[in-house]
Amino acid sequence: MATLINIIVFVLILGSIILVHELGHFLAAKAFGVYCAEFAIGMGPTIFKYKGKETTYALRLLPIGGFVSMAGEADQEDNEVMKDVPLERTIKGIGTLKEIIIMSAGVIMNFVLAFSLLVGIYSTSVRTSIDTNMIGSVVDNQFADSIGLKEGDVVSEISYLSSGITYTINDFTDIQAALNKDNNGIMEATTLISIIVIRDDHKVTLTGTIASNEQNTSFYLGVSPGMRNLEFKESVTYASKDFVEMSTLVFTSLGKLVTDTKNTVSQLSGPAGIYQVTAEVTQTGNVANVLMLVALLSINIGVFNLMPIPGLDGSQIIFAVVEKIMGRPIPTKIRYYLQLGGLILMFGLMIVVTFNDILKLF
Repeated sequence: MATLINIIVFVLILGSIILVHELGHFLAAKAFGVYCAEFAIGMGPTIFKYKGKETTYALRLLPIGGFVSMAGEADQEDNEVMKDVPLERTIKGIGTLKEIIIMSAGVIMNFVLAFSLLVGIYSTSVRTSIDTNMIGSVVDNQFADSIGLKEGDVVSEISYLSSGITYTINDFTDIQAALNKDNNGIMEATTLISIIVIRDDHKVTLTGTIASNEQNTSFYLGVSPGMRNLEFKESVTYASKDFVEMSTLVFTSLGKLVTDTKNTVSQLSGPAGIYQVTAEVTQTGNVANVLMLVALLSINIGVFNLMPIPGLDGSQIIFAVVEKIMGRPIPTKIRYYLQLGGLILMFGLMIVVTFNDILKLF
Protein backbone atom coordinates (compact mmCIF):
# COMPACT_ATOMS: atom_id res chain seq x y z
CA MET A 1 0.00 0.00 0.00
CA ALA A 2 2.82 2.42 0.91
CA THR A 3 4.48 1.83 -2.48
CA LEU A 4 1.20 2.51 -4.30
CA ILE A 5 0.71 5.75 -2.38
CA ASN A 6 4.29 6.80 -3.16
CA ILE A 7 3.75 6.16 -6.88
CA ILE A 8 0.47 8.10 -6.89
CA VAL A 9 2.05 11.07 -5.08
CA PHE A 10 5.06 10.98 -7.44
CA VAL A 11 2.83 11.04 -10.54
CA LEU A 12 0.63 13.78 -9.08
CA ILE A 13 3.63 15.96 -8.20
CA LEU A 14 5.35 15.66 -11.57
CA GLY A 15 2.02 15.84 -13.40
CA SER A 16 0.95 19.02 -11.62
CA ILE A 17 4.29 20.75 -12.29
CA ILE A 18 4.20 19.77 -15.97
CA LEU A 19 0.52 20.77 -16.22
CA VAL A 20 1.25 24.23 -14.81
CA HIS A 21 4.23 24.68 -17.14
CA GLU A 22 2.41 23.67 -20.31
CA LEU A 23 -0.70 25.56 -19.23
CA GLY A 24 1.44 28.70 -19.19
CA HIS A 25 2.45 28.18 -22.83
CA PHE A 26 -1.10 27.22 -23.81
CA LEU A 27 -2.89 30.17 -22.17
CA ALA A 28 -0.36 32.67 -23.54
CA ALA A 29 -0.68 31.19 -27.03
CA LYS A 30 -4.48 31.30 -26.85
CA ALA A 31 -4.37 34.89 -25.58
CA PHE A 32 -2.44 35.90 -28.72
CA GLY A 33 -4.67 33.87 -31.04
CA VAL A 34 -2.12 31.17 -31.94
CA TYR A 35 -3.67 27.96 -33.25
CA CYS A 36 -2.94 25.04 -30.88
CA ALA A 37 -3.56 21.57 -32.30
CA GLU A 38 -2.79 19.60 -29.11
CA PHE A 39 -2.28 20.21 -25.41
CA ALA A 40 -0.65 17.11 -23.90
CA ILE A 41 0.47 16.11 -20.43
CA GLY A 42 3.00 13.29 -20.48
CA MET A 43 4.91 11.71 -23.34
CA GLY A 44 4.56 8.51 -25.34
CA PRO A 45 1.30 6.69 -26.23
CA THR A 46 -1.98 8.53 -25.66
CA ILE A 47 -4.15 6.97 -22.95
CA PHE A 48 -6.91 9.59 -23.02
CA LYS A 49 -7.86 12.46 -25.31
CA TYR A 50 -10.67 14.93 -25.75
CA LYS A 51 -11.31 17.04 -28.87
CA GLY A 52 -12.27 20.59 -28.06
CA LYS A 53 -13.34 23.30 -30.48
CA GLU A 54 -9.95 23.25 -32.21
CA THR A 55 -7.52 21.73 -29.68
CA THR A 56 -7.11 18.09 -28.70
CA TYR A 57 -6.45 17.65 -24.97
CA ALA A 58 -4.42 14.51 -24.31
CA LEU A 59 -3.03 12.53 -21.40
CA ARG A 60 -0.05 10.40 -22.34
CA LEU A 61 1.49 7.37 -20.66
CA LEU A 62 4.86 8.63 -19.39
CA PRO A 63 4.74 11.46 -16.78
CA ILE A 64 8.10 12.91 -17.84
CA GLY A 65 7.03 15.92 -19.86
CA GLY A 66 4.32 17.51 -21.94
CA PHE A 67 3.85 19.81 -24.91
CA VAL A 68 1.64 22.27 -26.76
CA SER A 69 1.57 21.83 -30.56
CA MET A 70 1.43 25.37 -31.98
CA ALA A 71 1.12 26.40 -35.59
CA GLY A 72 4.39 27.79 -36.95
CA GLU A 73 6.75 25.64 -34.90
CA ALA A 74 9.60 23.98 -36.77
CA ASP A 75 8.43 20.46 -35.98
CA GLN A 76 4.83 21.18 -37.05
CA GLU A 77 5.39 22.19 -40.67
CA ASP A 78 4.49 18.74 -41.99
CA ASN A 79 1.37 18.55 -39.83
CA GLU A 80 -1.63 18.41 -42.17
CA VAL A 81 -3.85 20.14 -39.60
CA MET A 82 -1.51 23.13 -39.48
CA LYS A 83 -1.05 23.69 -43.24
CA ASP A 84 -4.12 25.85 -43.74
CA VAL A 85 -3.66 27.96 -40.61
CA PRO A 86 -3.29 31.65 -41.59
CA LEU A 87 0.06 33.29 -40.82
CA GLU A 88 -1.42 35.64 -38.22
CA ARG A 89 -2.49 32.59 -36.18
CA THR A 90 0.98 31.02 -36.18
CA ILE A 91 3.67 31.66 -33.61
CA LYS A 92 5.82 33.15 -36.38
CA GLY A 93 3.12 35.59 -37.45
CA ILE A 94 2.39 37.29 -34.12
CA GLY A 95 5.62 39.25 -33.58
CA THR A 96 8.84 38.57 -31.69
CA LEU A 97 7.75 39.99 -28.34
CA LYS A 98 4.58 37.90 -28.22
CA GLU A 99 6.56 34.80 -29.25
CA ILE A 100 9.03 35.41 -26.39
CA ILE A 101 6.14 35.84 -23.93
CA ILE A 102 4.63 32.52 -25.05
CA MET A 103 7.96 30.73 -24.73
CA SER A 104 8.60 32.27 -21.30
CA ALA A 105 5.10 31.64 -19.95
CA GLY A 106 5.78 28.04 -18.89
CA VAL A 107 8.78 29.01 -16.78
CA ILE A 108 6.90 31.98 -15.30
CA MET A 109 4.03 29.69 -14.29
CA ASN A 110 6.50 27.29 -12.62
CA PHE A 111 7.92 30.18 -10.63
CA VAL A 112 4.43 31.45 -9.72
CA LEU A 113 3.47 27.95 -8.54
CA ALA A 114 6.61 27.61 -6.41
CA PHE A 115 6.32 31.08 -4.87
CA SER A 116 2.60 30.63 -4.14
CA LEU A 117 3.27 27.30 -2.41
CA LEU A 118 6.08 28.81 -0.31
CA VAL A 119 3.86 31.69 0.79
CA GLY A 120 1.06 29.23 1.59
CA ILE A 121 3.39 27.03 3.64
CA TYR A 122 4.67 29.95 5.69
CA SER A 123 1.16 31.39 6.12
CA THR A 124 -0.46 28.18 7.35
CA SER A 125 2.22 25.81 8.65
CA VAL A 126 4.92 27.98 10.22
CA ARG A 127 4.62 29.53 13.66
CA THR A 128 7.10 31.89 15.27
CA SER A 129 7.96 33.45 18.62
CA ILE A 130 9.51 36.51 16.95
CA ASP A 131 8.06 39.85 18.06
CA THR A 132 5.82 38.34 20.73
CA ASN A 133 5.96 38.95 24.48
CA MET A 134 3.22 36.45 25.20
CA ILE A 135 3.83 33.50 27.52
CA GLY A 136 3.40 30.22 25.68
CA SER A 137 3.84 27.77 28.54
CA VAL A 138 4.84 27.81 32.22
CA VAL A 139 7.18 25.21 33.75
CA ASP A 140 5.61 23.52 36.78
CA ASN A 141 7.05 24.29 40.21
CA GLN A 142 9.36 27.04 38.92
CA PHE A 143 9.35 30.79 39.68
CA ALA A 144 6.79 31.77 37.03
CA ASP A 145 4.43 29.07 38.29
CA SER A 146 4.92 30.12 41.93
CA ILE A 147 3.92 33.77 41.34
CA GLY A 148 0.96 32.87 39.13
CA LEU A 149 2.16 33.57 35.58
CA LYS A 150 -0.19 31.87 33.09
CA GLU A 151 -0.14 30.78 29.48
CA GLY A 152 -1.40 33.67 27.36
CA ASP A 153 -0.18 36.41 29.71
CA VAL A 154 1.45 39.30 27.84
CA VAL A 155 4.47 40.64 29.72
CA SER A 156 4.71 44.47 29.64
CA GLU A 157 7.25 45.28 32.42
CA ILE A 158 9.89 43.57 34.58
CA SER A 159 11.18 45.52 37.61
CA TYR A 160 13.90 44.77 40.15
CA LEU A 161 12.54 46.16 43.41
CA SER A 162 15.91 46.26 45.21
CA SER A 163 17.64 48.37 42.56
CA GLY A 164 14.71 50.18 40.97
CA ILE A 165 15.66 48.97 37.47
CA THR A 166 12.61 48.62 35.21
CA TYR A 167 12.53 47.03 31.73
CA THR A 168 9.78 47.71 29.19
CA ILE A 169 8.97 44.49 27.37
CA ASN A 170 8.00 44.45 23.69
CA ASP A 171 9.08 40.96 22.65
CA PHE A 172 10.54 37.78 24.11
CA THR A 173 14.14 38.90 23.55
CA ASP A 174 13.39 41.83 25.90
CA ILE A 175 12.41 39.31 28.58
CA GLN A 176 15.67 37.43 28.09
CA ALA A 177 17.66 40.67 28.20
CA ALA A 178 15.92 41.78 31.41
CA LEU A 179 16.78 38.51 33.12
CA ASN A 180 20.45 38.60 32.05
CA LYS A 181 22.55 39.45 35.11
CA ASP A 182 25.22 41.21 33.04
CA ASN A 183 22.56 43.66 31.84
CA ASN A 184 21.05 44.56 35.20
CA GLY A 185 24.19 44.54 37.37
CA ILE A 186 22.59 42.51 40.19
CA MET A 187 25.17 40.10 41.60
CA GLU A 188 23.03 38.35 44.23
CA ALA A 189 21.80 34.81 43.54
CA THR A 190 18.23 35.84 44.42
CA THR A 191 16.35 39.12 44.25
CA LEU A 192 12.84 40.52 44.59
CA ILE A 193 11.21 41.07 41.22
CA SER A 194 7.90 42.48 39.96
CA ILE A 195 6.32 41.48 36.65
CA ILE A 196 3.40 43.36 35.10
CA VAL A 197 1.33 41.36 32.60
CA ILE A 198 -1.79 42.01 30.55
CA ARG A 199 -4.37 39.32 31.26
CA ASP A 200 -7.90 39.52 29.82
CA ASP A 201 -7.29 43.20 28.97
CA HIS A 202 -6.37 43.99 32.58
CA LYS A 203 -3.00 44.79 34.15
CA VAL A 204 -1.89 42.25 36.74
CA THR A 205 1.19 42.72 38.94
CA LEU A 206 3.01 39.58 40.12
CA THR A 207 5.81 39.72 42.70
CA GLY A 208 8.27 37.19 44.12
CA THR A 209 11.90 36.33 44.80
CA ILE A 210 13.58 34.97 41.67
CA ALA A 211 16.72 32.81 41.69
CA SER A 212 19.63 32.54 39.23
CA ASN A 213 20.12 29.62 36.91
CA GLU A 214 22.82 27.01 37.61
CA GLN A 215 25.46 29.02 35.73
CA ASN A 216 24.51 32.19 37.70
CA THR A 217 24.40 34.12 34.39
CA SER A 218 20.71 35.02 34.44
CA PHE A 219 17.59 34.74 36.57
CA TYR A 220 15.44 31.73 35.73
CA LEU A 221 11.81 32.56 35.02
CA GLY A 222 10.58 29.16 33.82
CA VAL A 223 8.53 30.06 30.73
CA SER A 224 8.61 29.54 26.98
CA PRO A 225 7.49 32.06 24.36
CA GLY A 226 4.04 32.07 22.86
CA MET A 227 3.82 31.10 19.23
CA ARG A 228 1.83 32.85 16.52
CA ASN A 229 1.17 32.35 12.83
CA LEU A 230 3.21 34.49 10.48
CA GLU A 231 1.46 37.50 9.02
CA PHE A 232 1.02 37.50 5.24
CA LYS A 233 3.74 40.13 4.75
CA GLU A 234 6.16 38.02 6.82
CA SER A 235 5.20 34.91 4.82
CA VAL A 236 6.00 36.73 1.57
CA THR A 237 9.37 37.84 2.97
CA TYR A 238 10.38 34.33 4.07
CA ALA A 239 9.03 32.81 0.84
CA SER A 240 11.04 35.31 -1.24
CA LYS A 241 14.21 34.40 0.64
CA ASP A 242 13.65 30.66 0.08
CA PHE A 243 12.76 31.23 -3.57
CA VAL A 244 16.00 33.12 -4.21
CA GLU A 245 18.08 30.51 -2.35
CA MET A 246 16.47 27.60 -4.23
CA SER A 247 16.89 29.32 -7.60
CA THR A 248 20.52 30.22 -6.86
CA LEU A 249 21.24 26.62 -5.89
CA VAL A 250 19.87 25.39 -9.24
CA PHE A 251 21.93 27.93 -11.23
CA THR A 252 25.04 26.95 -9.24
CA SER A 253 24.46 23.26 -9.94
CA LEU A 254 23.94 23.91 -13.66
CA GLY A 255 27.14 25.97 -13.74
CA LYS A 256 29.06 23.11 -12.17
CA LEU A 257 27.59 20.82 -14.84
CA VAL A 258 29.84 22.71 -17.28
CA THR A 259 32.93 23.21 -15.09
CA ASP A 260 32.88 19.88 -13.24
CA THR A 261 30.79 17.62 -15.44
CA LYS A 262 31.82 14.22 -14.06
CA ASN A 263 31.22 14.96 -10.37
CA THR A 264 28.11 17.06 -10.97
CA VAL A 265 26.36 14.48 -13.17
CA SER A 266 26.92 11.86 -10.47
CA GLN A 267 25.05 14.10 -8.01
CA LEU A 268 22.07 14.86 -10.29
CA SER A 269 18.77 13.01 -9.87
CA GLY A 270 16.47 11.79 -12.61
CA PRO A 271 12.95 10.33 -12.34
CA ALA A 272 14.15 7.42 -10.19
CA GLY A 273 15.97 9.72 -7.78
CA ILE A 274 13.03 12.12 -7.62
CA TYR A 275 10.73 9.17 -6.88
CA GLN A 276 13.02 8.09 -4.03
CA VAL A 277 12.98 11.58 -2.50
CA THR A 278 9.22 11.86 -3.00
CA ALA A 279 8.70 8.53 -1.24
CA GLU A 280 10.81 9.63 1.73
CA VAL A 281 8.96 12.94 2.04
CA THR A 282 5.56 11.27 1.63
CA GLN A 283 6.33 8.83 4.43
CA THR A 284 6.78 11.73 6.87
CA GLY A 285 3.07 12.39 6.54
CA ASN A 286 3.74 16.13 6.61
CA VAL A 287 1.80 17.93 3.88
CA ALA A 288 4.00 21.04 4.22
CA ASN A 289 7.09 18.93 3.42
CA VAL A 290 5.43 17.53 0.29
CA LEU A 291 4.42 21.02 -0.86
CA MET A 292 7.95 22.30 -0.18
CA LEU A 293 9.26 19.51 -2.44
CA VAL A 294 6.77 20.53 -5.16
CA ALA A 295 8.01 24.12 -4.89
CA LEU A 296 11.64 23.03 -5.16
CA LEU A 297 10.98 20.78 -8.16
CA SER A 298 8.92 23.48 -9.87
CA ILE A 299 11.81 25.94 -9.52
CA ASN A 300 14.24 23.28 -10.78
CA ILE A 301 12.14 22.59 -13.87
CA GLY A 302 11.60 26.30 -14.49
CA VAL A 303 15.29 27.18 -14.28
CA PHE A 304 16.32 24.11 -16.32
CA ASN A 305 13.93 25.15 -19.11
CA LEU A 306 15.70 28.51 -19.32
CA MET A 307 18.90 26.75 -20.40
CA PRO A 308 19.90 27.60 -24.01
CA ILE A 309 19.70 23.97 -25.06
CA PRO A 310 17.80 23.38 -28.34
CA GLY A 311 14.40 21.94 -27.52
CA LEU A 312 14.07 23.87 -24.25
CA ASP A 313 12.28 27.18 -23.80
CA GLY A 314 15.54 29.09 -23.36
CA SER A 315 16.70 28.16 -26.85
CA GLN A 316 13.33 29.09 -28.37
CA ILE A 317 13.65 32.55 -26.86
CA ILE A 318 17.19 32.87 -28.26
CA PHE A 319 15.98 31.70 -31.70
CA ALA A 320 13.25 34.38 -31.67
CA VAL A 321 15.77 37.11 -30.79
CA VAL A 322 18.27 35.92 -33.43
CA GLU A 323 15.56 35.87 -36.10
CA LYS A 324 14.54 39.40 -35.15
CA ILE A 325 18.15 40.59 -35.48
CA MET A 326 18.66 38.71 -38.79
CA GLY A 327 15.37 39.94 -40.17
CA ARG A 328 14.52 36.49 -41.46
CA PRO A 329 13.63 33.04 -40.04
CA ILE A 330 16.31 30.52 -39.19
CA PRO A 331 16.06 27.78 -41.85
CA THR A 332 13.61 25.09 -40.78
CA LYS A 333 16.11 22.25 -41.26
CA ILE A 334 18.70 23.97 -39.05
CA ARG A 335 16.14 24.55 -36.27
CA TYR A 336 14.88 20.99 -36.61
CA TYR A 337 18.33 19.42 -36.36
CA LEU A 338 19.35 21.72 -33.51
CA GLN A 339 16.23 20.72 -31.57
CA LEU A 340 16.80 17.05 -32.40
CA GLY A 341 20.38 17.35 -31.13
CA GLY A 342 19.15 19.03 -27.96
CA LEU A 343 16.61 16.29 -27.32
CA ILE A 344 19.24 13.60 -27.86
CA LEU A 345 21.52 15.41 -25.41
CA MET A 346 18.78 15.67 -22.78
CA PHE A 347 17.64 12.08 -23.15
CA GLY A 348 21.28 10.93 -23.01
CA LEU A 349 21.77 12.90 -19.78
CA MET A 350 18.53 11.46 -18.39
CA ILE A 351 19.69 7.91 -19.14
CA VAL A 352 23.04 8.50 -17.40
CA VAL A 353 21.40 10.16 -14.40
CA THR A 354 18.75 7.43 -14.13
CA PHE A 355 21.48 4.77 -14.27
CA ASN A 356 23.28 6.57 -11.40
CA ASP A 357 20.00 6.73 -9.45
CA ILE A 358 19.55 2.96 -9.81
CA LEU A 359 23.14 2.31 -8.69
CA LYS A 360 22.52 4.42 -5.55
CA LEU A 361 19.64 2.12 -4.59
CA PHE A 362 21.95 -0.89 -4.32
